[in-house]
Amino acid sequence: MKKHHVKLLAAVALSTMILAGCAGKAPTTPTTPSGTSAPTAAEIKDEVVIGISAEPATLDPHIQSGQATRLIKQNIYRGLMSYQPDNSKAMELAEKIELQADGITYKVTLKDGLKFHDGSNVTSDDVKYSIERILNPDSKATFGADFRLMVDKVEVVDAKVCNIILKKPSTPFLDMLALPETVIVSKAWFSNTANDPAIKAMGNGPYVFESWDKGREIKVTAFADFYKEGKPESDALRFVFYTDNATRANALRSGDVDIIDYVPSTEAIAFESAKDAVLDISVAPIMLLQFNVKTGPLADPKVRQAIAYAVDREGVISAAFMGRGIPIYGFPTLKGQNGYDGKYDNFFTEDLAKAKALLAEAGYANGFKIKILATSTYEMHKQTALVVQSSLKQIGIDAEVELPDWATRISRSNVGDYDILVSGTTGNILDMDWVTNYFASGEPRMNSSAWFADEEIDKLLEEGRTTVDEAERAVIYDKFRLRALELSPFVFINYREQIFAMSDKVKGFQNMDGILTYTSGITLENTTVAK
Repeated sequence: MKKHHVKLLAAVALSTMILAGCAGKAPTTPTTPSGTSAPTAAEIKDEVVIGISAEPATLDPHIQSGQATRLIKQNIYRGLMSYQPDNSKAMELAEKIELQADGITYKVTLKDGLKFHDGSNVTSDDVKYSIERILNPDSKATFGADFRLMVDKVEVVDAKVCNIILKKPSTPFLDMLALPETVIVSKAWFSNTANDPAIKAMGNGPYVFESWDKGREIKVTAFADFYKEGKPESDALRFVFYTDNATRANALRSGDVDIIDYVPSTEAIAFESAKDAVLDISVAPIMLLQFNVKTGPLADPKVRQAIAYAVDREGVISAAFMGRGIPIYGFPTLKGQNGYDGKYDNFFTEDLAKAKALLAEAGYANGFKIKILATSTYEMHKQTALVVQSSLKQIGIDAEVELPDWATRISRSNVGDYDILVSGTTGNILDMDWVTNYFASGEPRMNSSAWFADEEIDKLLEEGRTTVDEAERAVIYDKFRLRALELSPFVFINYREQIFAMSDKVKGFQNMDGILTYTSGITLENTTVAK
């Protein structure tokens, strides 16, 4: 009988896994976890084959373009720190990071002997360059807006030491350093205009980029000079693109691949019934709607609230997830997290009469036409869009659903080229400051509702980010949640499962808990497949 790992299935268990599960703590200096001994070469296959649900839109390490692409980039690049499967933060390139007495300076000391894949040394100049690249709006870095709120400058002390100086004290700063999109890159390689980081990669992680066969696969091979002794444990990883859910699942059944990502509910049920794969399930990702609020009806909070009242959340769970989900009628923080007392859990209900009344108050009693951007790559996005389309029709809104491939959807969402966007996402860091990347004013980015800006929300976000006392932060974020729900730049629909499936010959890979499911690629350095 095959194993069936379930991180979370019941609503009562969600409290340890959903957004911002470890918020409210002052910055600390984590330690590096101990590794495990590697199997002998005679016992394992030369490569691990991972069937992924989308071909990368870009390999640029500072741009988040989906969980499938993160699996690849996490194994080519590494940053100063990383999240670990036990929800801790561990040092990667950094030997230590020390907060100085002024409360805003982090002294970073790099490990000895760090190398990039071209053989050059990783130095403090590369750290400075990488952070400045993230800060530069032209780079389109996913967390550039967050860094611009926090970071003042980086000063190089010597080849191994630099100081990252913040504008103000920042409780979540170390969490930001643990993100896969804040990695350290080679100044020399990235400054060379002959190199295009969107289509090639040269990092410092456990695997070296070897090839990208467009439309088919990406292959990476073990880096002999990786800084963790005995890692990676396999000679190569091969990421094969299977955009069709059934084809991806059948590739696992046939043995063509060892691991697959994004197992849809239909295939999860089939695997559970046949007991022919190991399922590793985490719950925390959420389905939601993002809005372009620059002009037109969606610029009015009453219209967005009307949509929140109209959406058939149970219908989405049934159509997109075979009943495997939990509806969200408020803000995605559970009672007991970050001081939240549950008061806004039922801020919205499914109430078509209320929705129509709000549209009339906003001047749209006769409705309007709109487009919903989803994708044909993921059935859950498509089905969510269709249910939302049906819900909006009931209140007089005529919605057209657009279903491009994932790369096109990503490129459009990153620049705000949509009216309504269907998204499946989660918080990016364990601290409650995950909301900054979603709600802060600024240019459109992957996780924001395009052109949304609110002075009160920006003020609360800054207060939450710069306050250390947990009780004070709880009060701040309580005010934030209420304001966010009143303005509704997002409509939160439901929690969903994030599922990996694998052969029972796979060892070491782990679907990380809760919101960290999207950083599970880091465990591929520990992954082997028995012969």
